[in-house]
Order: sequence, then structure tokens, then C-alpha cells
Amino acid sequence: VVNEVDQSSPSLQFQFVNNSILGKGVSKAPDEVMIGCNCRKDNGRNIGCEYLACNCLDDSANNSNGSKVFPYSAAKKNTGCLRDFYLESRHHIYECNDNCNCDMNCKNRNVQHGRQVELEIFKTQNRGWGLRCPVNLRKGDFIDTYRGEILTVQEANERGDKRSADEGNYFMNFDKFTEPKAIPKSEFMYSFPDKVEWHAKKVLDNDWHIYRDPNGEEMWLNPEYIDYLYVCDGMHVGGPTRFMNHSCDPNCRLFTVSYNHSDENLYDIAFFTLEEIPAGTELTFDYKDEDDRSIITYDQALEVERRDGYMPQKCLCGAPECRRYFFN
Repeated sequence: VVNEVDQSSPSLQFQFVNNSILGKGVSKAPDEVMIGCNCRKDNGRNIGCEYLACNCLDDSANNSNGSKVFPYSAAKKNTGCLRDFYLESRHHIYECNDNCNCDMNCKNRNVQHGRQVELEIFKTQNRGWGLRCPVNLRKGDFIDTYRGEILTVQEANERGDKRSADEGNYFMNFDKFTEPKAIPKSEFMYSFPDKVEWHAKKVLDNDWHIYRDPNGEEMWLNPEYIDYLYVCDGMHVGGPTRFMNHSCDPNCRLFTVSYNHSDENLYDIAFFTLEEIPAGTELTFDYKDEDDRSIITYDQALEVERRDGYMPQKCLCGAPECRRYFFN
């Protein structure tokens, strides 16, 4: 921990852990349903799995040529970088697991080995505590995972209701495999024209309140919405990435990483660099993680306050394309 600004220190109530803690009502899928690959250990210059043989790629996204691509460059044992195909997308990463025939040197194992880079928690000038690395980082380097207490949605909501705005929000939802809850009215009318009466009844029964997005379009309830089950709370328990600040022009991005293809409710949340980062540069990510870069004006923020009862947080990232406010 480095503080060259004042005499403060990070919260003494925070506990560093190497693995997330499963709370009451949270359970992983059993190991018996975790399917492994049959790749030989000496494949590909003794760095593990090969494209044609590895069924750990079965659920992975195809590239522009329609082919499966291993997420990491071909380097031995967690020294490979995340490939551009993944960095330029939000594709889910599937690594090999304990039931695979390959060994721990396989090039398709990275996040599971844990953090390999040195990190510093440091005091920023105007944004509280931040995170940086004292050595140069390559594009696609793995930083660390986001860890904490894994809670049911109900318990997370109860905790959130008791916290003040000054305490911050350290929740991350395990919602990678869910559909968005709200979609634009135009998309609804195109995709679900037979659900208009269903939606009207939801509104009439107060099960849904129509609101408008920053562009003024009505947002309707998605008929295909599937709720997520779990939330990671990193407020009091977690790792160094809990101190990463937001930027509207970030140099890192979070990715979801699975080892068990049969478990869509729990997985790792991992941070990778989006570019080469010089030593001592603050590591940041986009809290909203959306492609929409629209500026949120003060009047729009006031409208959110009138509608939802809270004023969106003002962004202090300082990026030229800063969106100015957070809606969440």
C-alpha cells in the first residue's frame, strides 16, 4: 500500500483472500458433471491442448473464419496473453480443468494459476484508492480476479439496502448467461409483437415500470429475461482488484472465465489489460462495460433523480470522452 497524498489508509475492515467465500444458499455444480478434454500432455511442443482435439473449446465462440480459438497465445504455463479476438469482444473464456487429461502446463490454463504480477494499492489525488503495477504490462496480460463473498441475490439486495451511498458499491452480478431485463420498445415491437398485451398487463399490475434510456426511448420488460442467482460482494472481503477505479477510457477489461461448462451460475471474473501499460500507470476498467459512449448530461442525471430517487454519481475519470455521470 502506497500513500503519498495524506495520512489515511484503506479500510481496516477489509480482509484479503485468495478465493471467494461461498455464502449461505450458494453452491457450485458438482465436480462429477465437469467434463474434461482428452488431449495428450505432450501436444504442441509440450504446451498442452490442440484445436482439433480439445473439447474444452466446444462452447467457445467462433472467430470470423468460423474456427475455434484458444483464448491465450501459445506460451507455456500462464505466460500467454489473451488474444485480440477475445480482447475486442466480451466472449466467455473456457479454460481446461481438473478432469482434463492435459497437465497444469497446458496453454489453456491461465486464470486458474492466480495472479502472477505485482500490484500496488495507492492513494490517488481525487478518487480515493487505486491500483497500479510497478512493472510494464503487455497487452492481454492477466491482472487478477475479482473476489469477495458470493451471495444470493436476496441477501445482496438486503445488504445494499442497508448501505449508504458514501460506502460505495462493490457488488458484481453473475449475469453473463442471462438476458437483459429491459430492451428498447422498438426492439420489443420487432421481436415480440405477440407480447404487447402481456407487457401491458405487467405494467397494469405494477410488475414493470416503463422508463426512458438516455436517448429518450422507452425501455420495456424483456420477455426472455432470466434472472441471475448470485452476486459477488467485495466490500469487506476480496483481492487487490477491489480497489480498481472506473474510467470511460479504460486500460483493462473484465472477462468471465469458466472451468466447468455445466455451471453457468458461478465462474471467475478476471481482469486483462487492453493495451501495453507502462509501469506505475493506474489500472482502470469501465464500471458499466458497455459500448454506448453517450454523454450523460446534468439534466438527464436530474431526470434519473426525479424518477428513481437518487442522483447518479459524477464521473471523475478525466478521460476526453468521459460520460460525465454513472446511471448505476
